[in-house]
Amino acid sequence: MTIKERQEREAHDRENPWRPMYTAPRGTGLICDLLFDDMVGHFATEGLQFFRDGDGDWYQIDPPRRLYMPTPINWRPSYVRMTPERRRIVKQRSNAL
Repeated sequence: MTIKERQEREAHDRENPWRPMYTAPRGTGLICDLLFDDMVGHFATEGLQFFRDGDGDWYQIDPPRRLYMPTPINWRPSYVRMTPERRRIVKQRSNAL
């Protein structure tokens, strides 16, 4: 990672801070980044996007899958929303796997 890339990432983190899980909206179709925790430390899933359905379950968009483990510890909005039809398709494809 170059110095410029690191500075851009730090600026993005300042503008879009990680938020506690209890503040994540349900069923709005808001696309989010998730932060996970393991025994080594915190890790973000670069390039993966998620949304939360009305029941509180998290789904990964591409490839479609429902998150069971690991449990996310923080979230950050990307300020983009999915249509209800697209959410339904992702949920159907994740259940088919």
